[in-house]
Amino acid sequence: MADPQWRQRLNNLLQKSDLGREALAWQEYQAGAQHTSDWEAIAYIRSIEYGRGRAHTLADAKETAARIAYEVLFQQLYG
Repeated sequence: MADPQWRQRLNNLLQKSDLGREALAWQEYQAGAQHTSDWEAIAYIRSIEYGRGRAHTLADAKETAARIAYEVLFQQLYG
């Protein structure tokens, strides 16, 4: 299971920046048969993909995508 705080950390980082929380959008997909499927979540900031995660649950997929997006955005903002 992914750390359940990455989405919150990403939202907080967006609020501190000039981007704002409204810059974040999600795309979610379920692949495969319902009982064995994985979820894929993609985090977009101002329509640019920043993170992608895949897991057995949507929540875990979003946490993974949020972690990646946070790390990329943090690097861009603070070097």
